[in-house]
Amino acid sequence: MRRFYFDPTTRKGDDVFLSEEESHHISKVLRLSAGTGVELLDGQGTVYRAVIGEIGRRVALRIEGIVATAAEPGKTVWVGQGILKGEKMDTVVQKCTELGVTRFTPFHSSRCQGKLDPAQSRKKHERWQRIGLAACKQCMRLQSMQLDAPIGYDALLQNGESNSEDMLRLLFWEEEKELHLDNIPAIGNARSVALILGPEGGFSRQEVDLARESGWRTVSLGERILRAETATVTAVSIVQFLAGNL
Repeated sequence: MRRFYFDPTTRKGDDVFLSEEESHHISKVLRLSAGTGVELLDGQGTVYRAVIGEIGRRVALRIEGIVATAAEPGKTVWVGQGILKGEKMDTVVQKCTELGVTRFTPFHSSRCQGKLDPAQSRKKHERWQRIGLAACKQCMRLQSMQLDAPIGYDALLQNGESNSEDMLRLLFWEEEKELHLDNIPAIGNARSVALILGPEGGFSRQEVDLARESGWRTVSLGERILRAETATVTAVSIVQFLAGNL
């Protein structure tokens, strides 16, 4: 059955109006008609059974019941990602959603290629949110990934949630030679894990030192130098497996 996303804050009783984008997909792309049964995802862990009512610029539906609810997540995984060029960032957002990342924070650092002005940053954030929601529906995930607006590297390190004593904090760095993921048994015991991965140019020594001073541990993915988007997907997959989330 087709699944669509709706903003739960706009729900009125059992009546729901979809966004213009989702409405266009129903009426112009799929050409569904009134009376058709669909599923509605609220992004907070619940999928509803609903029936299409009025077809228009914003499609109206009526909720008839609950299809599924998500259990509380085991361990939360937060990814801080240095902003990548073009479609590489789209790919990372999509794959992190599919792999069950809880929260995703894009950040600017010294080696990010190209600086976004406020308008560009807002448009990028909106695009990544759309990609994340599409991936959420495609992979049948019940809870959407929290996707933050881009911030600076210093702000990322100073974030109060990432400084929680319950969170294991790892920064992936190609020059780390001693500590590998298989040397960190704490991943399986931590209540939450935060990962930082850099842009195409990696991190400067100053940025690495700053992270270490803030309590982050540098870790290696091995001897090979991976493309930035490959490194993120690899790191998230391994951490999710070690954390018991895969």
